[in-house]
Parts: sequence; structure tokens; C-alpha cells
Amino acid sequence: MKISYMPDTHFGEYDQATAPDRDDVADAMEHCVAEAELAEKVGFDGLWVPERHQRPETWWPNITSLLAVIASRTKNVQIATTVMQPTFHHPIHLAESLAAVDNLSRGRFVFGAGVGYHPDYFRCFGVPFEQRGKRFEETMDCIVGAWTQEEFNYDGEFFKYEGVKLSPKPYQNPRPPIWIGAFAPKAMDRALDYEGWCLWFPPHLDILEPAVKEMRERAAQRGKDDFQITIGFEGWLGDDPALRDKHVHRWVREWSFYADNGLSPEAESLDMAEQVESMFLCVGNRQKWIDRMSEMKERVNPDLLCIRTRNPVNPGKFYPSRTECLEVIEAFGEILDEIR
Repeated sequence: MKISYMPDTHFGEYDQATAPDRDDVADAMEHCVAEAELAEKVGFDGLWVPERHQRPETWWPNITSLLAVIASRTKNVQIATTVMQPTFHHPIHLAESLAAVDNLSRGRFVFGAGVGYHPDYFRCFGVPFEQRGKRFEETMDCIVGAWTQEEFNYDGEFFKYEGVKLSPKPYQNPRPPIWIGAFAPKAMDRALDYEGWCLWFPPHLDILEPAVKEMRERAAQRGKDDFQITIGFEGWLGDDPALRDKHVHRWVREWSFYADNGLSPEAESLDMAEQVESMFLCVGNRQKWIDRMSEMKERVNPDLLCIRTRNPVNPGKFYPSRTECLEVIEAFGEILDEIR
């Protein structure tokens, strides 16, 4: 099992009342890149970056620029989006931008893509929410076609192109691998058309285990023996007895959005803290992490697992300093070989 790290684009508190200071934004961007550089240095296998918009705590919404910076500042780690929502982008422009990232990284890029679920994002870009599924499929058709065909033509409901000649093509031939993210049945079906399935905020292992088994069986039926299962996992590593009280609230706040909007098969627990800890969160010492990852490998054995340690908080709640965020990456580096 390979282990990646997410240098998240969120900073500070949810629902910030005022726009962040420009120097604070610049500092946060530099910190995001510093996390990526350190993660490679201590031995993580990859770096995943998310796409977020229309939120005051999101300080780096343009992730193609972040991908390019990370590609130029690293040498060996895989670079992936988890997940990008291509429906918000012009297909040919996005195909060009991501091909550039793949070339700059010399073939280290993986395109993680999803339909998207946040109505504010769709409003921001003027894309009707009810069209998201069909638009996503057409956008992906156009990106793949532009990457792989010498001259690309397309006649769809939303996009029509004639004589598109994308140059340069991606570094990887014929194109970067594509992983589709989400847990909805339709998204799982879409993933089987590509090279992998990525899942953030996975459900309890009792639900995840049979789902992964089914996906692997369906992929094998299609002759996709290299189909990738990738899982996101959250938490903090340390020996402080107060660690749980300091950190768990961050994921309770974030997960409440999914619970309130019915976006999880397990979003009805009365004790949200216990729920998230039983699903996708580990806050604890070295041995606790080793035990949780051992169970994950034994029951699910994903090809890749991505760890995120930093996300926003409710106003007035504890938020780790940037120094602490770098220190926890170093701490994970000391146990990576044991949890792989």
C-alpha cells in the first residue's frame, strides 16, 4: 500500500467574515508548497490536491497552478487531483493545462475527477446543477479525446469541436491515468470506464470492504487487472494525552456538512465524533496509527491511501500552527514503512 499526503488548500476558520490579507494568502500558499516538499522528503509516495471554490477559507482555488508549482518543486512523488471537478472548466483549456502538468512532472500526474456535489460551486461558474452528470461525461470525453487523438472532433449536447489539435500531448502515452471519485453507484460505474476509483471520507469498514471487493471483481471482469483503489484518510499523529480534544472537532464540523446533506451512507449517528473515528479518522499515537492501518490493509488493502492532517475549524476552536503541521508530516515520515 502506497501512502500519499494532501497539502490542503483550506486555511483557518470556516465562514471567515472578511477576505484574508494578501500577505497572509501568499504565506499560506508558500506553506502549502512547503508541506508538499517536506512530504516528498520524508518519504510519502504521492501528493493529492483538492479543488475548492466559493469558500472564504479556500485560499488556493486554482489547483492547476498549484499542481504546476508542486511538479516543479518535487522530483519523484506522484501528483494527483482528488478530486477535480472538470464540469466547471472549458474541456480543451483544461486538457492543455493538465497536459502541461504531466509534462512538467515527466509523467507523474494522475487525473482524479468527480461530478461535484456542492451547489455553490455550480452557481459560481454558471453551470446548472441538474446538468452535472451529462456535462461531466461530455467534458471527460473531450479531455480524453484531445489528449489521445491527433485531430479531435466532437458533437455533443454541450460541447462541439472540430479540428482540435492539442499540443503538446501529455508526457504519458497515451494519457495520464484517470481515477473517478465518489461513492454513488453511478460514480462507481463511471470509475470502471477508467483506471481507478478514489474515495474520500470512506464509510465504516463493514460497508467499505464489500464495496471494494465488488469494484475489484467488476474491474477484473473487464480485464482491468491494474485497476487502482485509492482511499482518503484523516487524522493527527502524536503522544499528547489531549490530542483527541484538540483535533477531532475539526472533522466533526466538516463531516456535519455531509450528514446534513445526505451525502454519506452513514450520516445519522448521534455521536458524530465516534462516527468519524470509526470511519476515516485516526487521532492518536504511533501504535494507534499502525493498528488502524493494519486493519485497513487486512480488510480493504487499497493500492494507495492518502493522509490529510489539516482542515478548517469552527471560529474560536483550536487550529494547529503551521510549524505543528510541518512537524506532524515529519512524524508520519518516521512510521511510513510500518503503515505501508
